[in-house]
Amino acid sequence: MKDYIKNNWKFLLFVLSSGLLGGYCTGLYIPEMYSQEMLQQLQEQGMTTELLALSGAVQYGILYGAILAAIGLIISKKVGLWKEFRFDKNAVLPTTVITIIAALCLFPGDKLIFGSFSSWVNDVYNISPGLPKIIAGLLVGGVIEEVMMRLFFMSLLVLILSKLFCKNQTEIPVRVFAAANIISALLFAAGHLPGTMAMTTLTPLLLFRCFLFNGGLGLCFGYLYRKYGIGYAMTAHGTAHLISDLLMIIFL
Repeated sequence: MKDYIKNNWKFLLFVLSSGLLGGYCTGLYIPEMYSQEMLQQLQEQGMTTELLALSGAVQYGILYGAILAAIGLIISKKVGLWKEFRFDKNAVLPTTVITIIAALCLFPGDKLIFGSFSSWVNDVYNISPGLPKIIAGLLVGGVIEEVMMRLFFMSLLVLILSKLFCKNQTEIPVRVFAAANIISALLFAAGHLPGTMAMTTLTPLLLFRCFLFNGGLGLCFGYLYRKYGIGYAMTAHGTAHLISDLLMIIFL
């Protein structure tokens, strides 16, 4: 345990700090996007914005951040997915391309494509993001979601699938990593549905939108994780949110 902490404390501290700050900022801005019905329910429960922010800090910093990162580190090393974050010239181009595509999918892509059919989607992109939303997208989206869905869950799926179907093989086949990436991307998309339902009525169009954008981008981040390590997946995911938010500030 002492060696584990000694070798990984910087990464774990980074995840914890990102989750605490990002989760706090999420709690500050997210009520602005809730429906009136949801806001009324929160008020009846005595939930203030400050309590939401503190709850978000604990949830994303400790539960989803530090704990899953600690477990994910062990599993990812066991299945050969862990790579120390260092400059890799081969990773620059794919990371840049995925980052730009992801950013443009969020804005203006989402507004232009689905905003034409959904007034709720259109309204989401009519409000210039404030500092809490920008920080939350960068840290919760870029760091904590990648810890949850790639470092922890995708690694766990690789471990389970390899134990079930590849017991006698010395190396884990590529198809196992591909299957784990697809499943984790689909669940990454599904994980966005409760938030959407808290803000508006879920329709077939919004369901399709969620799986198209979040599922598709999840596959791309999973590819970066598999090829170059969790650091590049985090970089692409977080920077995509940052670029999208900056574009909204410029053009709205």
